[in-house]
Amino acid sequence: MFGFKKKPKTLYGKIVEDPRVDIGDDGSYEWAVLNKEITPTPVNTDALDVGIMEYFGREAFALEHIDRFFEKNRALEAVGHFEQWLFALDQMERPFLGLAILLMRDSEVIEAKKFGIYLTRYTDLSHKTQARAIVENLGRHDAFSYYALDALLKSEGGSYAFYELGSTLEGRAHDIYDHMAKELLEKGKK
Repeated sequence: MFGFKKKPKTLYGKIVEDPRVDIGDDGSYEWAVLNKEITPTPVNTDALDVGIMEYFGREAFALEHIDRFFEKNRALEAVGHFEQWLFALDQMERPFLGLAILLMRDSEVIEAKKFGIYLTRYTDLSHKTQARAIVENLGRHDAFSYYALDALLKSEGGSYAFYELGSTLEGRAHDIYDHMAKELLEKGKK
């Protein structure tokens, strides 16, 4: 009637609708890292760090710069250098949850979404229901289950949230959950 075009579904929307949707990533890399078949090669995150500072400076192009970084780099490979920057420059007081939600919900780059989930580990998700729901929705997909399960464990009462999500998973996502659960049990025995 008015000629409005329907917006195409976002990557996040596709995953919420069908957690088994093929997005070109099935969590194989994270599975290989968990099984110690691959060791992530650290990458320099200076460009990512600048993109994050642009986000906090409310620059309109910050998400584009962060996405561009993750088009060429894996989230797990960025974590080490990013954490050095984070702790060395005492950036812990920054509200990373807003950036995490933006990346998880709005980015169309898979590795940027993974990094967004990773960022939630710096916030207790037990009282952040919107962020926790996004993490859990993404965590149902094989590509994101590793990050979601890890992030849930970092929150208060996280073992219950970890189990709650893990018990619903299938395929590689369930294998990742099972592996992480066994590691938790082994740590508990020590």
